[in-house]
Amino acid sequence: MERNLLKIIKNQVDYPNVSILLTTHKTAPDSKQDTLVLKKLSREAERRLREEFSRKEISPLLEKLNKTISSIDIRQNLDGLAIFVNKNFEKVVRLPFPVRERIIIDESFATRDLIRAINRGINYYTLSLSAGFIRLFEAYRDKFSEIIEGGFPFANPFPRGTNLEESTYWKEARLREFFHMVDRSFLQIQHQHPMQIVLTGVEKNLALYKEVSGLAGNILLTLEGNYDNTAPHELASLVWPEVKNKMAEKRMKVLQRLDEAIGRKRLVTGIEEVWKLALEGRGELLVVEEDYQQSAQVNNNGDAITLVETHGVRGTTDDLVDDIAEKVISTGGRVVFAENGSLSKYNQIAMVLKY
Repeated sequence: MERNLLKIIKNQVDYPNVSILLTTHKTAPDSKQDTLVLKKLSREAERRLREEFSRKEISPLLEKLNKTISSIDIRQNLDGLAIFVNKNFEKVVRLPFPVRERIIIDESFATRDLIRAINRGINYYTLSLSAGFIRLFEAYRDKFSEIIEGGFPFANPFPRGTNLEESTYWKEARLREFFHMVDRSFLQIQHQHPMQIVLTGVEKNLALYKEVSGLAGNILLTLEGNYDNTAPHELASLVWPEVKNKMAEKRMKVLQRLDEAIGRKRLVTGIEEVWKLALEGRGELLVVEEDYQQSAQVNNNGDAITLVETHGVRGTTDDLVDDIAEKVISTGGRVVFAENGSLSKYNQIAMVLKY
């Protein structure tokens, strides 16, 4: 996923914004059906737009939508596809997990699945540390892509003398400065696209990097060992099982935190109450089932909703959950997507309050 992509797409506020999402296939012959599904969804989106707008009003958008869809190379598909189009913007995002098929026409794009990818910890950085050479990878599960920008990969520019009598202090000082230099560059990358971090390296280097790093709070886990000459796919096979176990632990802790918040009277459940308090900026942690969606009509003042079964009508928000998630993030909160069925006692959505 491109760095800063979520922010770019969230900033596209217009009407109509058209979001089309579908599950796709990586290989033939299954991938051939993706073309048929795309055509079907394109026709449905066009039908809904023509019901609301005149031919003159909507023709430029329909032309852009059809051009965007026709440009998609199904041979490049992953497990999911998201298409975002308005009169001034178009973007196709391939997602590494299946998504629920849907068309959303609203004032903002449907970013739920982009948020899901980031906040489930599926994507993460792996920083491979050594005293002489440092590599940085962007990872999705066990798929590693090496980052070659911002100075990465870094070679230590400071002399590494072989004098056995050289002070340990000076050796560590040079290594500390090297790690500082790397961390400054990494901070810029992390600022553009924040994700959790896995550190790999020998114990001494791990400890020193944590001391000097401004990113210590983003470290998900560390993996000890010398991986200087380890191929990316081999490193991925070692890191991913550790990440998977760690994320399972974190999801369990999130559910426990909901139970704890009940005792402190800091938990709200049900989409109407969650929406109201998220709008006030009180959301600290939003937890929602992955496939939960709810349409709603929002009044003219934007301070009251009516839940509806139908969608596609002006003034109706196709996915109120998506709007809530964006609001919680924009006011400094976190969003976690839980497995379907795991929040049944909370009516599929719950939010821990800041106060």
